[in-house]
Amino acid sequence: MEPWKLGLTLHNNYYSYKELLEYSGERIVSSDTHPWEKEIFRFIITWLSNSDHIIQYSSGTTGRPKEIKLSKMAMIKSALNTCSFFNLHKGDSALLCMPTDYIAGKMMIVRSMAGGLNLFITEPRSVPEIRVSEKIDFCAMVPLQVTNLMLCSTDLSPVKKLLIGGAEISRELEKRLQETDTLAFASYGMAETCSHVAIRKLNGSGQHPDYIALPDISLSADERSCLLIHASYLPAPVISNDMVSFTGNNRFRWIGRFDNLINSGGIKIVPEEVEALVMEKESIECVAMGIPDKKLGNKLVIVVEDTSTTTDSADTLKTRFAGILPRRWKPKEVISVPHFPRNDALKIDRRKLAEIILNCY
Repeated sequence: MEPWKLGLTLHNNYYSYKELLEYSGERIVSSDTHPWEKEIFRFIITWLSNSDHIIQYSSGTTGRPKEIKLSKMAMIKSALNTCSFFNLHKGDSALLCMPTDYIAGKMMIVRSMAGGLNLFITEPRSVPEIRVSEKIDFCAMVPLQVTNLMLCSTDLSPVKKLLIGGAEISRELEKRLQETDTLAFASYGMAETCSHVAIRKLNGSGQHPDYIALPDISLSADERSCLLIHASYLPAPVISNDMVSFTGNNRFRWIGRFDNLINSGGIKIVPEEVEALVMEKESIECVAMGIPDKKLGNKLVIVVEDTSTTTDSADTLKTRFAGILPRRWKPKEVISVPHFPRNDALKIDRRKLAEIILNCY
């Protein structure tokens, strides 16, 4: 039998490979199964098939989604690497609260299968349901989910170890995480690497600003200062578009995306650095982007949500931002949109947002 044809413990009930295949099929056709649940069981059936790989698509938040062929054995090795790093053992519990369209959701299922974890599932929404009665040893979320839970004064204590990834973690959220006993970690990874390859501890003993590569991972950089990832379970090095600064062997700090870089009058601006400073100083989520300009080539604008800026006008925000940002980062314009477009993983879709903004010009 193929090594990926594994059983799964789901909500305290163990299903062997054959039982899991049958149960998943029943849940897909059942009228009582929610659409988000059906996606989980469709992936399980795909995973248990004879094929030695799956087809995954990139998130598409910074460019067009691309098709990626992932080896199931590579995914298993990545899953076991995670279980080892986080000291997860057979019988420990895991919570899946992310959509399985994306690699993060799929890998929670694979980790549970490969590591013998007891998987609980809940609807992937911006405020996930955490039942205090269910002690969760391991869970993965995007920053927006964690932020919303903490704003709702939800008790995170049922979750022992929390992995946060998929988008940049604001300094404000990192400060809030110091107030919880849940051990929180930032993850760095992508679909091509079968999820995370580096981890940063966000609170508690060992908190550190650097990402540290997991075992069997080695890192380097190309001429753009973008990360190159070498993993024992991947067929070839993965070339990223993430600009980093190395602080030691296999240790780095994330700077921003090379494909988001703004060249304004010869000055190169990293949007993520601008956004982080606005969040730190003003507690406002924003997106910095370049839009065409006859004189500068591209001019820096900052986009905000109406819901995050109370009654402040765009002109007022422009003045406030100019007071906290370095001269080279001062926006030429502040633009307000009703809501940021987000993908199913709740990440801001920069490509769609750019289309919205450019259609206004």
